[in-house]
Amino acid sequence: MRAGLALLLALAAHPVTARTPLPVHGVIAAELTLPTDRYAHAVLGDALEWGGLRLTVDTCPPCADRRLMALTITLPPDRVFEDVTARVVDVTGDGLAEVVVVDTDLQRGAALAVYDAYGRRIATPFIGQPNRWLAPAGIADFDGDGRVEIAYVDRPHLVADLVFVRLEGDRLVETLRLPGLTNHRIGDAFISGGVRDCGQGPELILTSPDWARLMQVRAGVVSDLGPMPRDGLTIPPC
Repeated sequence: MRAGLALLLALAAHPVTARTPLPVHGVIAAELTLPTDRYAHAVLGDALEWGGLRLTVDTCPPCADRRLMALTITLPPDRVFEDVTARVVDVTGDGLAEVVVVDTDLQRGAALAVYDAYGRRIATPFIGQPNRWLAPAGIADFDGDGRVEIAYVDRPHLVADLVFVRLEGDRLVETLRLPGLTNHRIGDAFISGGVRDCGQGPELILTSPDWARLMQVRAGVVSDLGPMPRDGLTIPPC
């Protein structure tokens, strides 16, 4: 067990671009850890971001009893996790969960990244300059094709584009971009809105860039649900 943990930690510290033929591991839980003030952006309300990602993985998914192992992925000094949570979800469709998180370079800004037990698996390009961020909006099969898409808002305070990406081979490919939608205000320690399903498939609840209108996106179609409720951007009941 100790030898296996050492191998996993070594791989996590040095992610590879080609997949290494090793035993599969499914992520059971994930937590952002190792708080750091090395990135002075504070888009989430304080000067602290995260330098590590703690994973709990199942080392034998086919086994009748779970064989769990804990490991921590530590970022290099020029990167941080600039996020509010680590999202455990099966992005690849292989039955084993990965982790979706905002991975930010101190000089190139944010990227949307997918991690697994072996490290950083795939990511969108960094935005291209510091103090530029993206806000995850939801993860589901939004277009009904049987594959998972990840939705995020590109620069929610500046650009306010809702972007959908999907894993295609070894890349996250943009499948749709919708302007004029956002889910975060500067300084909020949380990301607003999210996914709901009222029986017609998953849909996203967001807001207009001025935070005046409640907006719905389902199957690529944007609808105005009316004025922003007094309690702010929450997911309304169906």
